[in-house]
Amino acid sequence: MAALINNFYLRALFLFILVFVSTLGQSLLSCETSSRDASGYYCNGNGSQKQCGTFALLRTNSYYSSLFNLSFYLGIDRFLIAEANGFSADTELLPYNLPLLIPIECKCKAGFFQAELTKTTIEGESFFGIAESLEGLTTCKAIRERNPSIQPWGLADKVRLLIPLRCACPSSSELIQETKLLLSYPVSEGDTVPSLAFKFNTTSEAIISANNRSGATLRLGSLAPVSSLLIPLRDKPTLGSPAKPREPNLGLPATSIPVINPHKKKTKMWKIGVYIAVSGVAVGASVAIAAAVLVIHWKRKKQNAYKMGDVELQQLGLSVRTTSEKKVSFEGSQDPIDQIIDSTPHKIVVETYTMLELRKATEDFNSSNLIEGSVFHGRLNGKNLAIKHTHPEAISKIEFGLFHDAIHHHPNIMRLLGTCLNEGPDSYLIFEYAKNGSLKDWLHGGLAMKSQFIASCYCFLTWNQRLRICLDVAMALQYMHHIMHPCYVHRNIKSRNIFLDEEFNAKIGNFGMARCFEDDAEDSQPYSTASWSKGYLAPEYLHQGIISPTLDIFAYGVVLLEVLSGKTPITRADDKGGGRVWLPEKIKSILGSENTEELRDWMDSALGENYSFDAAITLANLARVCTDENPCSRPSAGEIVEKLSRLVEQLPEGEQFSICESSSKPLVKAAANSL
Repeated sequence: MAALINNFYLRALFLFILVFVSTLGQSLLSCETSSRDASGYYCNGNGSQKQCGTFALLRTNSYYSSLFNLSFYLGIDRFLIAEANGFSADTELLPYNLPLLIPIECKCKAGFFQAELTKTTIEGESFFGIAESLEGLTTCKAIRERNPSIQPWGLADKVRLLIPLRCACPSSSELIQETKLLLSYPVSEGDTVPSLAFKFNTTSEAIISANNRSGATLRLGSLAPVSSLLIPLRDKPTLGSPAKPREPNLGLPATSIPVINPHKKKTKMWKIGVYIAVSGVAVGASVAIAAAVLVIHWKRKKQNAYKMGDVELQQLGLSVRTTSEKKVSFEGSQDPIDQIIDSTPHKIVVETYTMLELRKATEDFNSSNLIEGSVFHGRLNGKNLAIKHTHPEAISKIEFGLFHDAIHHHPNIMRLLGTCLNEGPDSYLIFEYAKNGSLKDWLHGGLAMKSQFIASCYCFLTWNQRLRICLDVAMALQYMHHIMHPCYVHRNIKSRNIFLDEEFNAKIGNFGMARCFEDDAEDSQPYSTASWSKGYLAPEYLHQGIISPTLDIFAYGVVLLEVLSGKTPITRADDKGGGRVWLPEKIKSILGSENTEELRDWMDSALGENYSFDAAITLANLARVCTDENPCSRPSAGEIVEKLSRLVEQLPEGEQFSICESSSKPLVKAAANSL
């Protein structure tokens, strides 16, 4: 019994230390902190150089998991990163938690050392979230000081921010001691000054001395996670020889073991307790915590005994509750639904609606509000909604853990706004509303188009619009495949699942519904959208059932071919209905013939001559590679984004969005896809 109490006492002490240390890091990161240390390291009056080249260490995470992410979102030259870390600049996907050396230029500005990066935001981000994603290499306060005219919360998409990284240049005394550079190091749980001194071949005294320039006295046991530390080095740091990162081919990317493991928590972790002998008060607090741990452990054990039934329905119950019409928010839950993307606690925010609200929004599901199939347009509290009738079983298959706080909202992914779960067969999903319907509507026509335009209206997407739509979709795939951890495979990319808002920005629908893929039931008549669906499926899935990011790339290639030709994925070989023509096979034949006129004749006639033929050839070749039978030969989403970005950059500015002869305003309602 004494041994058991002692064991709980030690665990409680350890928990107290972790909470105490973590609080220190979060307070420095906070936007409301008054600490001057949050602005950076002092550079006046310490005899330091005013400018120097150095490095920051950044571990790959769910925000920055590829060279493309680092280049596009932080403006860091991918060639410099590759050179600093000893791998090819052609590398795309990086192993999770891999320590990377980021070359930076550190300068003294307004009394503080800083190295500036240019951050391109994603809609919904915040200064605090950006600081957190960089693991303490910057702070919310420092970002606010460099961007005083921008609100720190709810950032718009593609805002350019100046991000000051914490850095410092060696002082004259450090130079005498042969310290050539100071590495900006993000502290992780379990790091201690002695362990870092051993790891980087320096001394504890040198680290403590280097960090006293911040105005706070560094001690052996006061390292706070999500904060930065200066590591004095005599030469460029060596992180070892990591295996060459590579793009996954036939499986989901596995988590690789980094060279430097920042999370060692075994035997040496207990020494932290010795170093942080906080005081006699800590001992008393630890005893209280130990008792609390015992009570909590007993209660959880008792609650677990009552947990029965289907796991999926239990997860659904956490996210969808019909007893309130308010937002449902759960923070720090230990249920597996919170662990789908990463291990960091987040808010899951899913709005719930009552049947009364939906009836009001749709005028009691009036036929005039019908968009297509079982999808209705609704308007509630001044907000347009797409309301889809479905079954409770389908809702139970949705991965609600993907729909957490605004950090993970992407401007090119259609948002699931809420649910209405009822007893019996009738339940509803409520989606973001896209005013201009689906890409399928515009390329092939559809109920949403026919119900809104007069028969004589000739409506089409211009070449510039088509290129931008293709780039938007590629950006969404790049986010799913390279930023999310683990990566997300959509499995149902097609023109019917790509929606257009009032500015013709594209958004991928059915995000988070990969497990509903087999339930995608449509009209089974020949050459209907159901038969088209086969035209999007990669050979490895059709024949072997293999699911990987390359499955989405193949389907995306088919969408590119639809955009180019205006044709459906599978068409009749002739007017008599004999045989079928698959777009990927057709483009191989056309490009193999070397007859440019054949490609011109194949292009969508709606475009006329109003497009760049050179760009069309580039796009056709990209589509051919995307639909290669060998998954290893297909490009990554990041590579596609880079190629399309160059094409879009060459487009003329100021295009007018006049796409219908009879109307200057697009009137098409959104078609939310069937599950």
